[in-house]
Amino acid sequence: PGGRLLLFFPDERRQLEPKREVEWSRVPGADEVTVVRGAPNVLTLDYVDVTVDGETQTGQYFYAAAQAVFRAHGLEENPWDHAVQFGDELISKTFSEDSGFEAAYTFTIQADVPRELFFVMERADLYTITCNGQPMAAKPGDWWLDRSFGKIDIQVCAQVGENRIAVTARPFTMYHELEPAYVIGAFALETAERGFVIALDRPLELGPWKSQGLPLYGDAASYTRTFSVNPDRGSARYEVRLTDWHGSVARISVDGKPAGHIWHAPWACDVTDLLREGDNQITVTVIGTPKNPLGPHHGDPPLGFAGPNSFRKGPVPGPPPGAEYDTLDYGLFEPFVLVAGRR
Repeated sequence: PGGRLLLFFPDERRQLEPKREVEWSRVPGADEVTVVRGAPNVLTLDYVDVTVDGETQTGQYFYAAAQAVFRAHGLEENPWDHAVQFGDELISKTFSEDSGFEAAYTFTIQADVPRELFFVMERADLYTITCNGQPMAAKPGDWWLDRSFGKIDIQVCAQVGENRIAVTARPFTMYHELEPAYVIGAFALETAERGFVIALDRPLELGPWKSQGLPLYGDAASYTRTFSVNPDRGSARYEVRLTDWHGSVARISVDGKPAGHIWHAPWACDVTDLLREGDNQITVTVIGTPKNPLGPHHGDPPLGFAGPNSFRKGPVPGPPPGAEYDTLDYGLFEPFVLVAGRR
């Protein structure tokens, strides 16, 4: 199911040593599994209210809003997605000083403003941005996911209830491609009739991230447990095994030292050389994928593929209920085990 296979065909028949079976036994854990989220939680804002040429459209899917903006400025389609240029004939276009548009991203905080809360937007440096009417800007060097995604601290201007992030592009440039924005920070998400609402952060446990306030989270979570061992360096082998989990890959460490990765059956990682006598703290870090925060989220997208067409359609008006967003269950669903083997 993974890795490589080397086959050797000798000229003569050879007598092989009989394979000795390994007898495996579980090593009991000295404590319960503790779980820590590895990055800020994510709320994807893929619907906007957009105003261009004096007309406002509310609850628009970002792709339709971007199309309306480009068409209002004389382009048939979004050229970043649906055009071929000769030389720099598109990228070098300029527009009048009074051209441009305004867009607003809205989200709701349910109970209390999180202690950490940031607004993230691609090329935030190109826009004038306000949070609930207060001017805001990304600090140079502050970014999330990609260096072009500016990160703006909005904790001081956020409020319980509806919040409105307004972005203004004036004059318009070819780089003003309207895309989803993101709110990241220390919070949980609850599904609502329109998208999601930001709720109080809460500790993680074993089980799917989606059911623990992380439906749009795709980064990583670490699961740690202590095992007491007396390793026999002569004949014993030790493996960390995963019995029920979902992720792109799992990273294994022993007392902070990297031991290897698990990404295919039989879902095991040898940790023999890193174990020491006594207590050993073993951590399994389950890593998701960008599917959950970045999508595609709508139109029943096929698993394992995403292209430009995957992002063109979303229910209108929107956003749709959060439960209808297409995301994946990542996480460790049962405690990982440490097993000892002897021949």
